[in-house]
Amino acid sequence: MAEPNEVNTARSFTTYQVTPPSKFSFKSSEWTRWIRRFERFRIATELDKKEEAKQVNALIYTMGDEADDIITSFGLSEQEMKSYETVRDKFENHFIAKRNVIFERAKFNVRIQDENEPVESFITDLHCLAKYCEFGVLKDQLIRDRIVVGLRNKKLSEKLQLDPELTLAKAMAQARQSEEIKKQQNIIHGQKSTGSSEHNIDNISKNRKQPSRDSGEKKF
Repeated sequence: MAEPNEVNTARSFTTYQVTPPSKFSFKSSEWTRWIRRFERFRIATELDKKEEAKQVNALIYTMGDEADDIITSFGLSEQEMKSYETVRDKFENHFIAKRNVIFERAKFNVRIQDENEPVESFITDLHCLAKYCEFGVLKDQLIRDRIVVGLRNKKLSEKLQLDPELTLAKAMAQARQSEEIKKQQNIIHGQKSTGSSEHNIDNISKNRKQPSRDSGEKKF
């Protein structure tokens, strides 16, 4: 007989449902993010293991009514309409124009960590920018270099530049670790400052309460 915890766990998996992404806005600037969400939904629900025709219908239905009109304009054959990859790529080409690689690389090359921007946000954005730069096998090295020269922490930047065996993974790890240590130090110093302030306040209070020596003397 199954234990109560095992039964509850089984029930939770049975009732768990993955919610599909909301309808697409049909704005070109939002296509990349939306289709990425749909791909995650497709895998999480094992839709990717079903017939491709069903995957195509799920894609079009989830996108919204306007998707039917757009796909009609593609002029796909009956066989092509049953290929999920073909249909998805057609939508991809429809919403995303050919990117200017020079411009994409220019954006990447001037990206630096903004003031008060978390390291994680900076690293994530570099990966997103690099996606359209067509760096090929140099992608990791160029992201690594951009992290090193773009960090606001100049001491860490110099330290990383002196490492002849620096990898992307190592650069990211050290940047994250450095930021975490700085946060911890701020907390520690903040507590010390608070403690010192309380100590000073106590001393002031004691001094105010302590009567002066002259107050107890009688005057003749």
